[in-house]
Amino acid sequence: MKTLRIGCHGHGWWAQRYLLPPLRDMVGVEVAALCGRDAARAATAAAASGIPRSFADLETMLDSVDLDALVIASPPSSHLAAVTAAADRGLDIFCEKPLARDGGETARMAHACRNVRTVVGFTQRWHPAVATLRRMLAEGEIGEVRHLRYVTRAALSGDPGAPWTWRYDDAEYAYGVLSDLGPHAVDIVRWLGGEIASVAATAVTVVAQRPDGDGIPQPVRNWDDCTVDLLLETGVSASLVLSRILPPNPYRRFHHELDVIGSAGAVTFTSDRPTEVVLTRAGREPVVIPADGVEAGEVTPGSFEELMLVHSFGSARQAADMVAVFRGTGTGHPTISDGHRGQLVLDAAARSARAGGGRLACPPPQR
Repeated sequence: MKTLRIGCHGHGWWAQRYLLPPLRDMVGVEVAALCGRDAARAATAAAASGIPRSFADLETMLDSVDLDALVIASPPSSHLAAVTAAADRGLDIFCEKPLARDGGETARMAHACRNVRTVVGFTQRWHPAVATLRRMLAEGEIGEVRHLRYVTRAALSGDPGAPWTWRYDDAEYAYGVLSDLGPHAVDIVRWLGGEIASVAATAVTVVAQRPDGDGIPQPVRNWDDCTVDLLLETGVSASLVLSRILPPNPYRRFHHELDVIGSAGAVTFTSDRPTEVVLTRAGREPVVIPADGVEAGEVTPGSFEELMLVHSFGSARQAADMVAVFRGTGTGHPTISDGHRGQLVLDAAARSARAGGGRLACPPPQR
């Protein structure tokens, strides 16, 4: 089996802790080069990860190293150029979410990638409980799906004194939390329920200013909290609650809840119990269903150790599927075309929020 040589564009916390570790440990895979905006920081990150070469310019890396694929984990404003550069060289691509800043950029990315394989980092598809829930829906456990409800909250910005970063810049995250957590939420709805026909949304900026590195207040130029009401092409309704201002506490840094209501029952998931789902059928007591594929063993339910177990499980599954796609044997995983379709929904939600929450049709992507 030919060694698959992968380059990485970006080396932040997510790349170092989630994306790269399982790739580095995989037989037949070599993470051959890493690129970042600062040469010294890129060299330090590469050395820490055992990656032999580092660069401060993506084009130089792509022209200097023989690669089969590129993993993109840099800020969103760089994604279009990185995807285009890799696709122009015939490289397969994994790109983190948000895929880009708006549907115009994602349309150009989808066009550029029409002849290469792609995967997008919609990590919830690899969460064992969410995947189990999807299987149960396909098996008709709750009858006909009527409504989906997804709540996703992160404590990233819960402290109003937390410093200003690029995440508060609308040139990077055009819609704030809608750009950050929204791609996952919309993808889950599409994955479980089908295409989205229309959307209504409201959004607010709760913390209007944050201190920069010198302690000088800088304006937050995007949204902290958002609610979205969706109608699917099937007539199924869905509701989303997105917030990056979950108050920090010792027990959780984020919180997700997913409820799917059907004609004959419901199935639910909460990140507080990440290795199980709960099935309720009409007239019966709720039943706890262990998530497929993950063995919790003696780990305490709801503990930090269980959370890390699921984190490692999802990371490994995503990496394995990514490599399978790059080798031409993997199918059924989220592509840049999926990311583009989701971005059109996010764009429509943003327009609705700016207009005061009215319902707007989601434009179908050009095929």
